[in-house]
Amino acid sequence: MLTRTIPMQWLIELVQEYRDIIKTNVFYKTVSLASSPSDFQWIRQLYYLSSDFTAAVALRYGSCHEPRFRDAFGEHASEEVTHPEELAHWMRSWGLLAPDEQPTSIPPTFETLALGSYFIRSVMRESIAHQIITLNLVTEGLACDFYAIINPKLAEVGLTPKGYWLVHQEADMEHQILGLDLIPECESNSPEGKVYAHTVWEVFSLWSQVFYSWSKMPMEHKQQLATPVELAVKGKPVS
Repeated sequence: MLTRTIPMQWLIELVQEYRDIIKTNVFYKTVSLASSPSDFQWIRQLYYLSSDFTAAVALRYGSCHEPRFRDAFGEHASEEVTHPEELAHWMRSWGLLAPDEQPTSIPPTFETLALGSYFIRSVMRESIAHQIITLNLVTEGLACDFYAIINPKLAEVGLTPKGYWLVHQEADMEHQILGLDLIPECESNSPEGKVYAHTVWEVFSLWSQVFYSWSKMPMEHKQQLATPVELAVKGKPVS
């Protein structure tokens, strides 16, 4: 959970509200009911997102020409680079991946593909503010919740969450606010603020769909995330 006072507190509060909503996703209910390693086949999907996310932060650093962002982006990219291989190694060590099997032998869900593609598109087509909101504030923030919930459950069923899992639990707290103090500040009701809020909603909506697909819940039953405007109308202001 974000507790530090940093620029654009309204944006932090909006992100936290969506994080709380995502934690009610049926995926986490499915995880809570898991009783054996075979209930964690969705980790094969996680490999795709790990690979696409790592590619996105590396591409962001390599294509960034603004000196004030390069140190932050370089730090993030260097800390992510080995994560896909670490996850594959962990899967093999617990028999979730055969010794000679490629991690991509099981195809990604369309929702996994869409989110991974969104990461890359953010870096290639969108502003640096969009990239920081997408890759850091939302995705790394959501990852803090994800690993805090998943790691104890892995241990409970005998899948020791070492290597890849522990690294994320420790690093994502810092990654989520990396670069946020460098993007233009704005109020929630300003044109720029509305763009920021819409980006937050887009990314969380894609993550919500990914989690539904991993839980194998029929997509017609998936949760539709309220927009920032709808949240405010419900009495939960974002500013």
